[in-house]
Amino acid sequence: MKLERSFKQRRIVRRKSAFLAPLAIFLIIPLAAHAQGTPFDTGFQALQNLFTGTVAKVASLIAIVIGGYQFAHGEPGAKRALAGVAAGTGIAVLATNVLTWLWG
Repeated sequence: MKLERSFKQRRIVRRKSAFLAPLAIFLIIPLAAHAQGTPFDTGFQALQNLFTGTVAKVASLIAIVIGGYQFAHGEPGAKRALAGVAAGTGIAVLATNVLTWLWG
């Protein structure tokens, strides 16, 4: 009788562990994966900072200087080009702020 009882108890423990082990894995793995983020996040974040940060500001400064020279020397279409430079500068430098405003 005692031997039969311990056999039943072992069988119950096996059934519970067969259920609980995969359940624990399914609960823990997504948490660990979410904490690390995707491997592309850091690369894309670096590209975003590059193109909306220093590179955008330097390229905008160069474009403004060239547009200013065109405007000063009376080149045809200089006003239109300078307006395009101003719009492009605003878009490039403030793109991150606009996206944050739109999607949080």
